[in-house]
Amino acid sequence: MRLNNKLLKFKNCILYTILLLVNITQAYAQPLIRYNSFNYSVNEGLLQSSIVDIAFDKNNFCWISYPNGIQKFDGKSFTAITIQSGLPDDKLVNLFTTSKGVLLLSHSQGISKYNINRNNFTEIFFNKKTETTAARFIGEVENILYVCTENGNIVGIDCNNFEVISTSSSGLSTNTKETNSYINTSSNIINGKVAFLVKNTVYIWDFKKQVFIYKKTLPEVVSFLFLYLISENEIIYASALGKNNLKKYSFANNSISIYLKSLNEGKSAWRSILSTWSNNTVLSVYNKLYILNADGKTVKSEIVNYQNNPIGGNNSAIAKIKEDNYGNLYLVTIMDGIKKIIKNNHPIKYYGTSSKEDNFIVSVLPDKINNRILAGTLGSGLLVFDTMQRFIKCIKTLPGQTAPFCTNSIVKNNNGEYLLYVVGQECIWKLSANLEKLTPIKISKTQDSIYAGISYFGNVIYQNNGAVVYQSQNNIFKFNFKTNTFTSQTITNGHPMSGMLYKNMIVTHANDELYFLDKNSFAEIRRVAFKNTGYVRCFAKPNFYTSGKDTNNIYVGSNKGVFVIDSTGKILSHLTKETGLPDECIYAMVFDEEGFLWCSTNKGVFKLNKDNSVLQLKKEDGLQENEFNTNAVAKANNEEVFFAGVNGISSFYPNAINGFNEKLNLLVTQIKVNNKIAFADTAVENISNISLHYNQNLLSFDFIAMGSNNPDQYIYQYKMEGIDKEWLQNNDLQTLRYFLPAGEYTLKLYASRVFDKDAKPIKEISITIHPPFWKAWWFLTGLFLLFTCALGLGIGYYNKTKYNKKIVDIENEYKIQIERERISRDLHDSIGAYANAVLYKTELLENEINATERIDLMSDLKFASKDIITSLRETVWALKKETYTGEECLVRIKNFIQPLARYYSHINFKVEGDAPDNTTFHYTKALNLVRIVQEAISNSIKHAHAKNIIVTSTKGQGKWKLTIQDDGHGFNYEEAKMQETGNGLTNMQKRANDANFDFKIETATGKHTHITILV
Repeated sequence: MRLNNKLLKFKNCILYTILLLVNITQAYAQPLIRYNSFNYSVNEGLLQSSIVDIAFDKNNFCWISYPNGIQKFDGKSFTAITIQSGLPDDKLVNLFTTSKGVLLLSHSQGISKYNINRNNFTEIFFNKKTETTAARFIGEVENILYVCTENGNIVGIDCNNFEVISTSSSGLSTNTKETNSYINTSSNIINGKVAFLVKNTVYIWDFKKQVFIYKKTLPEVVSFLFLYLISENEIIYASALGKNNLKKYSFANNSISIYLKSLNEGKSAWRSILSTWSNNTVLSVYNKLYILNADGKTVKSEIVNYQNNPIGGNNSAIAKIKEDNYGNLYLVTIMDGIKKIIKNNHPIKYYGTSSKEDNFIVSVLPDKINNRILAGTLGSGLLVFDTMQRFIKCIKTLPGQTAPFCTNSIVKNNNGEYLLYVVGQECIWKLSANLEKLTPIKISKTQDSIYAGISYFGNVIYQNNGAVVYQSQNNIFKFNFKTNTFTSQTITNGHPMSGMLYKNMIVTHANDELYFLDKNSFAEIRRVAFKNTGYVRCFAKPNFYTSGKDTNNIYVGSNKGVFVIDSTGKILSHLTKETGLPDECIYAMVFDEEGFLWCSTNKGVFKLNKDNSVLQLKKEDGLQENEFNTNAVAKANNEEVFFAGVNGISSFYPNAINGFNEKLNLLVTQIKVNNKIAFADTAVENISNISLHYNQNLLSFDFIAMGSNNPDQYIYQYKMEGIDKEWLQNNDLQTLRYFLPAGEYTLKLYASRVFDKDAKPIKEISITIHPPFWKAWWFLTGLFLLFTCALGLGIGYYNKTKYNKKIVDIENEYKIQIERERISRDLHDSIGAYANAVLYKTELLENEINATERIDLMSDLKFASKDIITSLRETVWALKKETYTGEECLVRIKNFIQPLARYYSHINFKVEGDAPDNTTFHYTKALNLVRIVQEAISNSIKHAHAKNIIVTSTKGQGKWKLTIQDDGHGFNYEEAKMQETGNGLTNMQKRANDANFDFKIETATGKHTHITILV
């Protein structure tokens, strides 16, 4: 199958080649070559339309002189060059660039040299006082520049040191009252010879001999605007007589002959220029530009712009031709500014009329077999072109109608006729093969067909030998070639813009859903949710045999980029601006034979490479415009692709569109610091390091790329190291602005035809913003040390004066805190036991029925309340004296125990032994001792269920030993300490520690408890 495809393609190529050769003979007298051109007029910034001269410096900046001034053009902006030191005049200046790239300016007072590295001027030659006009540059011979002054002197200037090395009088002078004394020189020099023209007399000047070696007065009126030397003794000039008025004169045999007989331009050749460009000889005749054959005597082709119009414009003659440093050609016109022709040229064709209003193309059908390109328009009917891009015919209205019709799809049937799907019609129109007759074919509606007319959006789903299936929004139409019938069927209440044949199904999109329909019956098979597309405009599917891609995948073009889905509608990938697309509105898509996807958008056409990188084509590359139309795409059998848009049709062979290998020079054109131009006395493009003070940190940069394309055709990237983490894209050459804090940075700049996230910078500028001296490290370090010393001295002095007072305050606060804690423990230990007794008696009172017993219990509660008051008095007691004896402590213990026997009659309380004699304690120790005993007894009452509680006082060997023991069931001491949430055990231990007592608890679960206090 693949072999058959290749044979078919080979056969078609032969046929197309034959057709092309036939058509070339029928084409224009000169075949057209389309070049990308840019126009610069006063609207773009030219000082005025009348231009004296242009030239280019080493940086490829274009210098333009006018009758009233000078400008420098960087490809984007025009900058005025004012009168200054070294450049005393800027009126009617002649320009010249030496072979070493030095720019010279000839003015009324002499010649100035532009010092590109210092961005200033030096005068190297001075006119005589009798001379008031600028000297004319003749040319450079063996590193010597020759100029002709107003007085007719030919001056030689050394191009190394720019000193005058020779002066010769030619005998010719423009310093005369005669009105026709203008001296013109040939635009070229051959073997040290140059031609002069004054009135109708021509001369040949020999620079080595410094004399005229030939002189001839021609027998006819000669244009002073054209003179070219084709040999040492032959010239070409323009005659004012006849049609073939470019003529050659030979001094050797004194003969005149017609030059370029194939060019019949008449009087327009009065203004002509011969020049060289890209190893070709080019000839301008009025507003047209031709490429000559190698013999230089016949025309090879005419150079036109992308709209197939004369390159110089329609109404303005070409006055000068100059080639820049990258091979681009600049044409100076008389009244229409400058035309720039780009050297790098994609082979893109254009189909359109001279009126842009007629070129809104919504459908296209390439019929190369019949040498036709058919285009359906919005508002201009059907346009027909031949394959040489010539407009042939316009069918504007349908039979019996007066309004222009719009055709959104065109199909060629098996008989060579054309089917036109016309918007708003409830029929299909058949156009005869000779383009002379239109016949309607009515639509037969099915039962479920709501509206059988053709809507605005539509495209052909598929076509075979038997039928063609077409979709227009919510209807599908089928035309049967054999029966010549046309039927319609409604498939959705939505408004699909496009559909595609996928295996045995038709795929379309409406209402945020993908519809899968049966190929033959159009019945719905399934729907799949497919949202967030902003509406789907087109579909595409790769051809496995040529691309090697998986044909199970469907490419969906939407207003939100390109979706890649599988046969179930599952999204495999989504390509947007974030992934590198230049625009997300996808109008039409087609795969080429190598498997690359081509998409039309609002920003031109792009090619999606297999790594998802993008090659973008724009209007500047030859497209009809940047905006295209929905589903307006077609591919011819010989693989030529046609995209239609708002100003015609663009076609190309995909394998011929490749990126250009070019070396770019990226130049910084302006740097501003705090909104003021910086480095005015230096060429900013040479700056690589910037060092500024802290208050000079508002920076802006303008930059531009110089190459064999126009600066607007490049994609610009920038990154400020230290600020930006990734490359940023600079659209439309916007000024970069940064507000930089003190630190070190590097501005990196890059340009190419494709955005490169891993780009290596073409230009780098290191930037240092110095901090103020009070933020400098040495100042901050010294200040820190000084401050540290002063702070240390201050703190030392302050501490010295306040230390004692602070210590006293701390001690007082500590004592107060200790006292608060002590009183808290005292209240807990003393009142706790009595409060527990009150609680206990209250519970008995609640349950007691016997009146006598209730009276006794109430009596007990009365005594308990009195005991609480007594306990509070004991706390106050402890604060009355500074010291207490052991006997007084023991009495307090007995007083505590005595009331308890009344409340807990079931417990036997006993105090044994005496206190030691002559022993005194500080009131805090005395109170701690009493409280420990009270807490121990309270715990035995509450928790031990003891029948006997005995306090024993023992004295001996200078120690006082108190023991508290009960016959209760005991407890796990270690576990109780971990679980206790109250203040009992903790308070006893803390009191013992504060009073420096030896405190010990001996107990265990199921055993008695024995507490020892050694004072």
